[in-house]
Amino acid sequence: MGRRKLKIQRLEIMKARQAKYSKRKAGLVKKARELSILCDVDVALLLFSPTEKPTLFVGHDKDLNRVVERLSKIPSKDREERRAYTMKAGPNGSFVFGPLINDHAN
Repeated sequence: MGRRKLKIQRLEIMKARQAKYSKRKAGLVKKARELSILCDVDVALLLFSPTEKPTLFVGHDKDLNRVVERLSKIPSKDREERRAYTMKAGPNGSFVFGPLINDHAN
């Protein structure tokens, strides 16, 4: 018996939304930790729950101030160029990297 495909949309029932958030948050933090260790990269992950409770994970460096400082040292032009590429869902549900499409332009 395989898994059912989950339709990605906002959960209307708050209790279900909070339960889903808790489970997915644990998986996301685990992946961030693994990425930090395996690839020796700095990771900063900030999440706010549906009830507005924050979760902060800072990987390799362990100091959020240093991570933010490193980000602030990148020239704004470079940051904008990097922001132009993001992970987006492909036609078959897989993720692909490509230019960010701004639907609100014009």
